[in-house]
Amino acid sequence: MSALYVHVPFCVRKCEYCDFYSEAAGERDIERYLDALEREFRLRHESLSPRTLFIGGGTPTRLSAAQLTRLGQTLRRHVDFARLSEFTVEINPGTLDERKAASLADMGVTRASFGVQSFDAGFLKQLGRVYEVGKAESAVGLARGAGIARISMDLMFALPGQTLEHLREDLRRALVLGSEHLSLYALTYEDDTPLTLALQRGEIEPCPEELEREMFSLAGQTCAASGLQRYEVSNFARPGAECVHNLAYWRQDNWRGYGAGAHGMVEGEISENAADHAAYARCLLEENRLPIVRRERLSPAQRAETLLLMGLRLSEGVELAKFERLSGSPFSAVCVESSRALARRGLLELGETHVRCTDEGLLVLDRVILELASELGAGVAR
Repeated sequence: MSALYVHVPFCVRKCEYCDFYSEAAGERDIERYLDALEREFRLRHESLSPRTLFIGGGTPTRLSAAQLTRLGQTLRRHVDFARLSEFTVEINPGTLDERKAASLADMGVTRASFGVQSFDAGFLKQLGRVYEVGKAESAVGLARGAGIARISMDLMFALPGQTLEHLREDLRRALVLGSEHLSLYALTYEDDTPLTLALQRGEIEPCPEELEREMFSLAGQTCAASGLQRYEVSNFARPGAECVHNLAYWRQDNWRGYGAGAHGMVEGEISENAADHAAYARCLLEENRLPIVRRERLSPAQRAETLLLMGLRLSEGVELAKFERLSGSPFSAVCVESSRALARRGLLELGETHVRCTDEGLLVLDRVILELASELGAGVAR
């Protein structure tokens, strides 16, 4: 197993744009959830010796310092840390204090991933994160002071009303803080989120497509000038500071997921837990059974499509040997016409060991994948 993911689904409040599974909850809910998580580890009887461990959410630092310590103790009882090279925890800046930072360091956390999104108070209010205003700098200082060595930040762009200057200032402030890693995500309007409903009511205007492209380019240029290279369409890092855990997803290595709403994939079999912390806890604590709501064995065609969907996000692209191993067919045999057409248009590069998107191809990544997948479907067994 390459990676282990643990989901903590609790937040101070739900953000306006978010469609990940998360909820606001009280202390009793959190304590019961930690009881249930301990039970899940016991019931699954899995040998866990991952290279990376990632606690995400939600907002893991919604937990108190004592609750974080308890979570760390659960992990130490059930996970062999001997091979662990990276231990990441997601943090919303407004939820971190000195005691929590110390608890994270004591757990063995080596990488803090801060969901900053913007340094601008107006955009934070728009995103439902006004409580985060002015907190990023102090939170990074707390993490570094506790001994957490690596810092990553998430920023968003293509926000309603955002300009290139707004984004340039967000990038400047993140880089001044010494971030070794930046993730920059264009706002997407997910179904049934408050921000999407506001868009449908005409209360906000989406970012023009051309401006979004300019922002994408600005992000790449600014990060490169500061020594952070794009290694995935939305992620930039100094050499050696890439997120190894997320690389496991993009390369389609094996990972396991624990907690409400968590997914795992091992040798092409996907598992999914109930995305409801109350149902998750009830299954484990009252019914003494696992809360898995879906198991699915991917076909060779599905594994190949997923590898293209995830792997072409990477600057390195998709390893051709892995594509053939998962699909049972060489890439050159099942995507021959579409890949040549994309290469002629300057969107795809075909190398001896990898196929990758060009910089122009990354701008229209969805289109590239759709063209490849349409031909792939006819050439790989389902």
